[in-house]
Amino acid sequence: MTEPTDDGWPEKYRDPRDRPHPSVLRVTVESFEEMREETRNATETASRGDKQPAVVSFATVGELRTILTDRRIELLRALLAIGDAAESISALADDLGRDYRAVHDDVSLLADHGLLFIVAEGRSKRPYLPYERIRLDVELVGEMPGEESAPA
Repeated sequence: MTEPTDDGWPEKYRDPRDRPHPSVLRVTVESFEEMREETRNATETASRGDKQPAVVSFATVGELRTILTDRRIELLRALLAIGDAAESISALADDLGRDYRAVHDDVSLLADHGLLFIVAEGRSKRPYLPYERIRLDVELVGEMPGEESAPA
């Protein structure tokens, strides 16, 4: 049996490029209950051999907007265009015409939220986005009669 890595993957998958990934990353805003139900449904679908997108969910639209700024969306689009791991964070910053530190911070934040991966090669960190597309799936609904809105 292969020992798991720190993130729970077997050693042979230490490099995220070696892991199986779906072609689509779906970014949603869902409550915990909705996320749990969707996870159950995805597990059942996967057990039948059907492909499901990877899903990253945020609790509120505000949280999603805090993470997915215009600059970070630009960064994700650049990685989608590369189709593999970027040469380095420095090279990505140069391609985007941005400061290294700002891009490094954005890459770290996006990785912390599961929106991209970091391939470590020696001292170098290469941002990696294994998906062909990212789909933002945000549903806005009005208040139901009798419901109180959550405090801001």
